[in-house]
This record gives sequence, structure tokens and C-alpha cells, in this order.
Amino acid sequence: MALLTHRKANGEEIKLEIGTKPLVLGRGREADIRIEDEEVSRTHCAIWLEGTKFLIKDLRSRNGTFVNDKSITEAQLQPGDRVRIGHCEFVFEAQAPKRGFSTILRDVEKEMIGKGKGFSTILREVVKDVPRTGGKKK
Repeated sequence: MALLTHRKANGEEIKLEIGTKPLVLGRGREADIRIEDEEVSRTHCAIWLEGTKFLIKDLRSRNGTFVNDKSITEAQLQPGDRVRIGHCEFVFEAQAPKRGFSTILRDVEKEMIGKGKGFSTILREVVKDVPRTGGKKK
């Protein structure tokens, strides 16, 4: 999961969740997140998840999109990056997605075929990586 967090002057935080559908920030009605700032274009920038990367793209805004005070046209976001449009600043926060059982099995298959790992080695790695759920420990 990834979030853009904005802290208002009064200390209140606004958190916006980022997914695979582009989240468009801007001043206009067509933006998903409306920002009342004359320095912000109607559709200023978009942020989305593509594969395992979080991307941000300036949508030809009048005053630019900045990541860590550097003007960008498109960039990959890293946890802790500061995104600024107009007078509004956000902090990008991301957590690594948890690997589910199907993902672990797919990875095991790739390692057995591609890297020639043996069954015992991979079994030890799988058991170590399987998410723990409630229940009794043996």
C-alpha cells in the first residue's frame, strides 16, 4: 500500500491512497483530488502503481511538478520523497506488498527451473517466507 500524506497548517493530515488507477491531482473538476491553489493546473499530475513501481507524471502543468525540490516530467517515487505542486506538499509513503502463497509458489518454480536450486533448499526458504496467521505454534 502507498499513501501521499499532506499536513495542513492546523496539523491535520490528509492521506491519499495510491493504486494502479492513476490518481490525478489538480485544481479542476476532472481531477480526482482537487487542490484549491491558483499555482496548480486543472489536471496537474498523476501518480499510480505500475508493476512494483510507483510513478508520478507531470501532465503538462503550467508551474511544474517537483519531487524533492527537483522539477520532473516523470519519475519513480521512493518512500520519503516529497512531492510539491503549487504551494501544496505531500510526502510519499510506501510499504512493500506482502507476498501471498501463490506468489511464493511462482517464485519457487522460477528458482527451481532458472537457478537449479534443489527441493530441500527451496522448501527451507518457502517455510521461512510463508506469512504467519493466527493459530497455535507447533
